[in-house]
Parts: sequence; structure tokens; C-alpha cells
Amino acid sequence: MINNNQRLYNRDVAILKKYGNRYRLQLHRSLRNAGLEVEEKRRRKKGEYVNTEKLEESIIRTRSKIYELAMCNDWEFFVTLTLDKRKYDRMDLKRYRVDLAQFIRNYNRKHKINIKYLLIPEEHKDRAWHMHGLLMGLPRAHLKVNENGYLDWFAYRDKFGYISIDEIRNKEATSRYITKYITKNLESCVKEVGAHMYYCSRGLKRAEEIKKGALIKDAEWDYQNDWVKIKWIDEEINPDEYID
Repeated sequence: MINNNQRLYNRDVAILKKYGNRYRLQLHRSLRNAGLEVEEKRRRKKGEYVNTEKLEESIIRTRSKIYELAMCNDWEFFVTLTLDKRKYDRMDLKRYRVDLAQFIRNYNRKHKINIKYLLIPEEHKDRAWHMHGLLMGLPRAHLKVNENGYLDWFAYRDKFGYISIDEIRNKEATSRYITKYITKNLESCVKEVGAHMYYCSRGLKRAEEIKKGALIKDAEWDYQNDWVKIKWIDEEINPDEYID
């Protein structure tokens, strides 16, 4: 049990992280104490704890994770992956996710390469699923120009369905764009099928935490709501100017 001397959440915690060449200063109104997460989960299962976290906060947190993974890794391609109804049940996201991950693992072993991915599912109006995301490690020699004049990964198409591939030219713009697929509608749809809002390879790079503590210098925030304030900084800074 968590006693009265233990705090499940800390208040007004500032964190400075580095995303490639950018810094993000983030002020959390309430931040879960990592050492107590296991106990919190046990209490939830026993019905002793009611999770009052709002949907908007969940969406913001997930978008932040997606942006972090997008900015901190050397992605090469933006892709849209679909399913051919003659080959797969387009409504079965769980099976698609499992089979796609296994397909990539097998392909890596066969060709002695290391394809990594960051993928976000999206549901069509007809309830069929497809995915948008980022790839790296897929050799250009494995891609061909299809009948429509676009790059195509025929190994994927032969097993699953159509794939659209675009080379990434602006990493930051792509990172911002991909977060737009994380929506309230997606949250609702994936909960219905017991799935996740995104899927990614193991071992991806994460943002480097520079400093964490109390905010000592306020900022002109780029974004803020009831739970968090965020400031992006595109130049080298002294962390001690912002956080104690």
C-alpha cells in the first residue's frame, strides 16, 4: 500500500529534453512518481483506485511519444500500408499487426538487414484498417517503381496489399504531420478491438533528458492546457537558466 508519506504524483515538474537539434521544455502540472507505478496498477486492478485521466491528456501524451520517436530516429520513408481483402481480413487489426511484425522480422533475417518502423493504425469508414508510418533500414535496391510510377515494396504487396512509399525530405515537418493521425476517434476505435494507438520496433532512439526539476525561468509557451506547458527551443541553451 502507498502510505501517507509517499506521493503518487509530483506537482509542477519541469523537464528539458533534446530531440535531435531541438530542445523541448515541458512543465507538468502533475507527474506520476515512477517508483509507485507498480503499486498504482495493483490498486487499479483491485478497484481501489479510479483513473480520472481525461481523454485529451491521453491523446497529448501519445502524440508527444510519436513526435519523440519520429524526431530522434533517422527515418527514410513515409508509408501507407493497406490490406487486400483477397489476402487478409481487413477488419482484423490484431492479426494484421502481429503478422506484419513477423513479416518484417523474417525479412530482416532473410536479407540480413534491420528494417525498423513506427506505425499508426487508421480505420476506414467501412471499418477496415490500414496504417500510416515511418520506415528505415529498407534498402532502396529492394524497392521498384510500380505501374503507377511510384516506389513500391513488392514483398509487402505480395503478402498484404497496396503500399505507398514517399522519401522523407523534411524530418521535422514529417514528425509533426504523423502526430495528426492520433485522434479521439482512433482512441475509441482501438479500444474496441483491444489494440494500441501506435506500434514501433524495439531499440528506437528516444529523446535525451537534459535536466529535471523545478522551473526557475518562465517562458513564452508554444502550447499549454490544464496539464502541461510546452516550449520548443531551436538553439543551444544553458539548462541551469530554466531548471533548478
